[in-house]
Formats: sequence, structure tokens, C-alpha cells
Amino acid sequence: MISINLLPVREWKKRESVRRQISIFFLSIFLLLAGLLAVGSTIQGKVMMQRQELKKLQAQKRKLAYVNRKIRSVQQTRKEVESKFKSIEKLQEGRTFAVKAIDEIVTALPLNRLWLTSLRLDKQSMSLAGVALDNHTIALFMKRIETSPVYSKVKLKNSEQKNIQGHNLMDFALDITIKQADNKKNDNKEDSNKKKK
Repeated sequence: MISINLLPVREWKKRESVRRQISIFFLSIFLLLAGLLAVGSTIQGKVMMQRQELKKLQAQKRKLAYVNRKIRSVQQTRKEVESKFKSIEKLQEGRTFAVKAIDEIVTALPLNRLWLTSLRLDKQSMSLAGVALDNHTIALFMKRIETSPVYSKVKLKNSEQKNIQGHNLMDFALDITIKQADNKKNDNKEDSNKKKK
């Protein structure tokens, strides 16, 4: 059978053009949706990766926070131990210094001519009192102390004759400056000068 198209050619072209535009429109929407879906899935994949990375970083942060707490605890313990060691060193220095200072005094004593009755020692000076046979013995004792590497100055506070148990003896008192105290002061001044520079 033969079909005859009775529609005018212009109308037919219009319909064809509208049909083509509609198909292009739907194809564009389909392509746009496919592109959006692809971009959305890519972004979602990146977001999931970022979340996993964030979880890992948070876990590492928790571990590092624990390590930091341990480090702070160890540093605090170290400071306490160092301060205890410094205290022990100071005690040791003081103990050996006292022994050395008294040893120097004992070494300087004129035997069987001078006897000590009291002795007081601190970091910077020493005060002592005693009895001697005469003033010459006291002078000899003072000269021996002055030659000691521990002491710098010897000052006679008083000297008077007393009758002790039926003997005329010289009762005396001395003030002695310790050389190490002077050296420590000078060292501290030098250290402070160096820090200022």
C-alpha cells in the first residue's frame, strides 16, 4: 500500500526539529546527571578517605599525648633526681671542707703548748678559743694558720692571762677568715660577669 504524506513539508520539519531538540535536551540531562553522579561518587570517595585519614591521625594524636605525658613525667623525675644529687654534692663538699678546715687547725697547733676550748665553723669564717702557755705560742699558732691554703686572715680578738688550775695561762680567742669562701665569692662574681657579657 502506498502512503502519501499529506502534511506540509514545513510542518514536518518543525516537528522533526522539536523532536530533535527534545531528544538533545533529555540526552543533555542524562549526561549532566551521569557527570554529577560521577563527580559526587569521586567526592564521596575522597571524603571517606579523608575521614579514614582523620581517624588515623586522631589515633596517633592519642598515642602521642600518652607519650608526651610520659616524657613530662620522666623530665619531672629527672629534675627531682638532679636536685637530690646537687643536694648530696653540696653535703659532700661541706663535709670534706669541714674535715679539711679542722685538720689544718690541728696541724697548726703547737703541741703541749696550746689547747683549744671551743671551735665554731661556718662557710666563711671560723671562731676558736683556747689557752696557751704564753703570747709567743699564740703568735706562732696564728702564723701557722695564715700559711694554710684554707685560711686567709687571722685576727686576735682577745688575749688575757688567767689562773687556770694553779697555772698562769693565756686565755685567747681568734677570728679566722676562710680562703675558699673568698674564692667562691670571686668565682660567683666572674660567673655573673660572664652572664652579663
